Amino acid sequence: MRRTLSLLILLGLLVVEAGCSTPSGPRLTGAVRYFNIRAEVAPRHLIVQVGDEIRWQNLNSHAVRLRMLEETNPELIACDKGFSALGMLQDTVTIAPMQYVSLCFSKPTTVRFNVWLEADNPQGAMTPTGSIRIEPSASKRSS
Repeated sequence: MRRTLSLLILLGLLVVEAGCSTPSGPRLTGAVRYFNIRAEVAPRHLIVQVGDEIRWQNLNSHAVRLRMLEETNPELIACDKGFSALGMLQDTVTIAPMQYVSLCFSKPTTVRFNVWLEADNPQGAMTPTGSIRIEPSASKRSS
């Protein structure tokens, strides 16, 4: 009984480790870049590297809505916080007051987005379109 329990625990640990590791995937850089959302988004444009984390921080006292203008290809996403629901990647998310959502990209691309300053009012105030240009990581450029 004890041996069976030990084997099950060991097997469980191996499954968990295999499920969490992505040795062949893109490397995250650990760099975090920010879009701060108030009455406007600042900065409006960012240039980042593959593997950087991009955070949209809602610094307002009310919720806002963020919408990606390009179709979100799951193959381009290396990590996310707040964009997944029921295993599906969403292109429109609500950001609660004083909270953030984030994405990391696995390949070079350009992404555009808008922010609605009233999350429940799609006809309400919207910020100018912002963009992120994701460039190859420095290690990929030099190799």
